[in-house]
Amino acid sequence: MKIISLYQNLQEREKKLVLISVILIILLILYFSFMNIYSSYNRSSLNLAKAKSDYEYVYKKVKLFESSFNKKNLSSDNIEKILIDNNLQDKITNISVIEKNSLTYINFLSSNINDAVTLSEKLINSSKNQITNIKYQNFNGKVSTELIFN
Repeated sequence: MKIISLYQNLQEREKKLVLISVILIILLILYFSFMNIYSSYNRSSLNLAKAKSDYEYVYKKVKLFESSFNKKNLSSDNIEKILIDNNLQDKITNISVIEKNSLTYINFLSSNINDAVTLSEKLINSSKNQITNIKYQNFNGKVSTELIFN
């Protein structure tokens, strides 16, 4: 009660100064609290961005490892499996796999260019070997394809 009586004994000008001081102190406290919350938010956002970047990096490395792990040598059995998996067994004919001079030649006929490109893409993506040459030719209404791997 001494504070109230002390406040009441002040002159009008002093009361205004005390009121303004209290308001400024409250505003400063609010300002510092919001700044603290804002800086914490910024720090959390940066940590989230870093964690997301780290996760994406590891995810890409795992996908790369998995894709290299699943690659196989080219053989008639692997090609037949790719044909069945992609529903191309009726559309691709005369498949031959020839190994000569450390190169692997894969030849086949297809009913249209789309099927030839699809099978070529699947073979290239699933092979351990690097593709060195691709040849497509129209031959009696069919597409003749030759893939050369090293």
